Parts: sequence; structure tokens; C-alpha cells
Amino acid sequence: MLRGLLNAMPQPELPPLATPIGRADYLRLARELEACAAPALKVAVLASFTADFLRPCMVVEAARRQLVFDIWLAPFGQIEQQMVDERSELLATPRDVVLVMVRLEDWLPDLGSRFVSQSPAALAEVRAGLRERFNALFQNLRRHCKAKVLVGNFAAPTWCAAGVADVSLAPSQMSFVQQLNDDLAAVCRSLPDVLVVDVARTACELGLGRWRDERLEYLAKAPWSSEACAAVAMAVARRARPWFAAPKKCLVLDMDNTLWGGVLGEAGLDGIALGPDYPGNVFLDFQQRVLALRDGGILLAAASKNNSTDVEEVLARHPSCRLKREHFSAWEVHWEDKAASLRTIAATLNISLDALVFFDDNPVERQWVREQLPMVTVLDVPASPMGYARTLADSGCFDLLALTAEDRQRAALYQEESTRQELRQQTGSLEEFLQGLQMTLTVGFVDDATLPRVAQLLGKTNQFNLTTRRHSAAELQGLVAGGAIALWARVKDRFGDNGLIAAAVVVPEPDKAGTWRIDTFLMSCRVIGRGVETALLALLEKCVHSRGGRLLVGEFVPTAKNQPAAGFLPEHGFSPVTDHLWHLPLDQPRALPAYFILESPPDL
Repeated sequence: MLRGLLNAMPQPELPPLATPIGRADYLRLARELEACAAPALKVAVLASFTADFLRPCMVVEAARRQLVFDIWLAPFGQIEQQMVDERSELLATPRDVVLVMVRLEDWLPDLGSRFVSQSPAALAEVRAGLRERFNALFQNLRRHCKAKVLVGNFAAPTWCAAGVADVSLAPSQMSFVQQLNDDLAAVCRSLPDVLVVDVARTACELGLGRWRDERLEYLAKAPWSSEACAAVAMAVARRARPWFAAPKKCLVLDMDNTLWGGVLGEAGLDGIALGPDYPGNVFLDFQQRVLALRDGGILLAAASKNNSTDVEEVLARHPSCRLKREHFSAWEVHWEDKAASLRTIAATLNISLDALVFFDDNPVERQWVREQLPMVTVLDVPASPMGYARTLADSGCFDLLALTAEDRQRAALYQEESTRQELRQQTGSLEEFLQGLQMTLTVGFVDDATLPRVAQLLGKTNQFNLTTRRHSAAELQGLVAGGAIALWARVKDRFGDNGLIAAAVVVPEPDKAGTWRIDTFLMSCRVIGRGVETALLALLEKCVHSRGGRLLVGEFVPTAKNQPAAGFLPEHGFSPVTDHLWHLPLDQPRALPAYFILESPPDL
């Protein structure tokens, strides 16, 4: 469940995401939001400069994304004291999120004004020292604090020591800052639940000339302008949100005046606006943005009132059309109601309606979907198509904590699933179908390589999920360190690789020798019905049995979405003990289903 959501209490009206807010309005709105006693995420902000002006911006930008931030500002410049001293207020108080913001000007002042005097050896020493400094700080924070950690990287200098000659240096001051950012990113990747907030990118988007407020920097050590504070707050809120709310899975697109200009039925293939010149280049750019989302694992679906054959002809024959029919995982192009189309799309893809984002230029269609399907995210599409790409990017609907290999493959996996379903229809029995898939099951223990994907599955899997516990990567590491067994599974078949699609965690009961409890057992909806759950349970039983386990305790915690997992425990021989707890004696672990070829480590 999404923690820290705005509750049902009266809230101040917040401007739409695309609407800029001034400093005075940020202060007013933050006061009004904080007056509402909503359950909040405890956020600690540690900065090497005065961050007081950042605070109200973060409160408001979080609220615009349905999060509530209760922010504590550490004393000015006390980053290391707070992160190292176990008696510090930071470590003594439970936090949900810790935000660390460091300026190079504060920690390495000579690196700016005296950059030209630095030798290559000195610069290499600076890199190594800063990398070690951050690594030690975050390692210590991970040992003593369960909070999720965000770290701002370094904006480019607003002025270079060598002036216009900076580009002639090797390395230049600008490129050296980028090297430091690469080092910081590497440190963060090596630790669970530590992520970079791309302040460098944010500064570029805003413009370095608008980044600093020299007056406030001199007077109060508050170097960021009001625009910079707002931009960083937006970046922080967007980076934090996927920890507490699963990103959307599917973008549902209209066609006419959305993917091209004009009405296809009236203008024809040669008359629609789509190409290298205005206005067609606006739609061409939008299509490229949509394709980029698909490359990152977002499913595409079509919901258009049109003749399907006409639309398919555009996708196949128009020389400037970047989107093709195979890019769409669901296709609802006809003259029926769009709310009904969205229901069909969700059913076809086996995802919930609240995983859909609807993009349609027609305000009447948008309002109809809002009324009929309030759980669907309907974007406020601007009147001018020049704003389409920005609206899609700024929505934050598809923001991910990290991009995994499975994300990149997701759209192709859905295409492969369509081929599997064709085989299913041609096969007489389920057993024959499963044998015909020629499945290889690969299972292993969760390690550093698989931890990000497993944590992602725990964060977003809803349907086949016995307990829906949303363990973070750090929490999962803590369970394993405490003696838990954490397994992952992936499945390949004759049509392709489904990727890492299942995970299970069992923990020993501390006061009951030989008893282990299933903390987590989940599987992607893509492979429901192929016996993967039975195979994973068989291997889990084997692991527990080999460690002296005599009883396995199963738990089913019902939610609004996990009904597909409701019958799993009784169907696999567990006996009910209470409404939610089930017992399975481990006299003899069950056999792996015969239609799987198993690949696993020898100690499994």
C-alpha cells in the first residue's frame, strides 16, 4: 500500500503539475498542507548549505504527487556528524527517507576557484578521496538506519576557473565534475536503497544562469534560487515516489490528433500531419517519446475510434510513422466506447485498471473515462500538440527506481506471450501445452546481481502475491543476514526468455525449532497457469528441509488484488490453522513438475 498518501481530509487546492509556483505560494501552500494532520513520510534533509528555502518546495511538490512529507532539517553543515554519530538526532529517530545534498563549493572549495592549479595526480587524489568519503558515510548510514536514501549529485560550476578556455583543459572542470558524479553514482549503485537525485541534469534544464541566488548565498549561505529550489524539490518528489507507489504499466493512446495531426478517415494516409516539417514534426517527436517509454518496459495499447485496417495501414506504410503495429501489446481500434476498450485492454494484458494511463486529445473522451473508470490515470492533454511530449514526461507516471534487464524486455515478452496463447488454443490438454513449451526453470539465491530486480518485484507484484509485503532491498538483505532463505526464479521456453519472474522468502521461527514461515511468495502475472508456483514451492521445500525444517507455515493476506493467489496454499496440501495461517509438514519435499528442465546451484 502507498504510504504517506494525502488522506481524505480537506486539502488546499494544488496547481496542476505543469503550473509554476512562486516562493510566496510555496510557503503558503506548505503551511496549509502541514496544518492537515495527514499520515506523513518522515523525511530528513542533510545539506552542506542552508536548505530552509528547499523545505516548503519539497512539501508542496510531494503533495502534487500524492505524498505527504514531514521534513526535519539537520543543523546547517552537519552531514557527517549526523550520519556517523550513533547518538545523533538523525540516527536516533526512525526515518522513511534521508536526503543528502552536498555542493562541491562547500566540501571542496579549491576545486572551483583553484582548478587550473590542480595537477592530474592531485585531481585523481580528489576523486579517490571523495569516493571513499561518500562510501564510508553511506555504508555507516545503511548499518544504523533503515531509511531510503536520496543523494543529490553535483551541478556544474556556474563559472569556470579557466573561463572560456576550460574546454581546452584535460580534464576540463566541467568534465571533472561529471567524473565525480559518475563516481557518486557507482557508490550509490553498490548499496541497497541508495539512489541519486540528478541535480546536475536539473540545473541544466533550468539553466546555470538561473541556478544561483548570489545575494542569498552571501547573506545566508542559501545559494539556490527560488527556481532552483522548486526544480530540485520536483526532482526529489519524483525520485522518491516509486518507493511508495508502483509506477504505471501501460500507456493507452488515441490515434487521430494524438499520434498524428488530422482525422485519418477524412484526410487519408497522405493527408495526416506526420513528418519532418511542422506541424508533422510535433507528432513525430511525440511518437519517438512514446517509443522511448516502450524501450524502458512500458506497454503500449491503442484505444481509438477508427477503422482498424486504416490505422494499421498508417503504421505499416506511412514513411514517417515510427510506431508499428507490433509495438502495441493491446489493440482496441473500433467505434465502441473507450471506457469499455480500457477494460478490455486491462483484461488482455492481465493488469489492473489502475496500471493504465490514458492519453487522448479529446476532452470529452477524457472526461468520460474519468467518470466511468476513476482508477485509470487520465492525463490533462494540452490543446496544443507542442505540449504533448512535455506532458507525458512531467506526469511522472512511469518513473522507475532503476531500469532492469527485465524492464527492457517487457514489451517483447508480451508479444511472445501472444504466441504462447496461440499454442494453447491449438493444444488438446494443459499438460500437453506445458510439455510443448519446453520450459527451463532457473532458480538461485538472491545476491547483489539479482537484488534490484527482486526488490522491484516485491514493490509492484499484486495479483499472485501471498502476503504483499513490500520489503525494500535493504530490508531484504537484512532478512537474509538474519538467516532467511531468499530465492528467485526465471523461466525460458521455446518462444523466449520470460526473465526473472518469481521470488520467495522464508524465515526461521526463532522460538520454534524446525519451523519456517513463508514471508513472501510471489510471481509475475505473465506466467500464471504454467506451474511455476508449484516448481518454486518444491524447491523452497527442498531448501528448508535440507536445513532441518520439519514444518512450513504459509500465510495468505488477502488484498483487493491478490485473489489469483487465494487458493494456492490449500491446493498445495497446506492445512488451515487460522483464517490466514496454514501448515505443511515437510516429511518429504514435493517433486518438481516433469515439464520443467531445472538449472540451479548445487547447494539449492
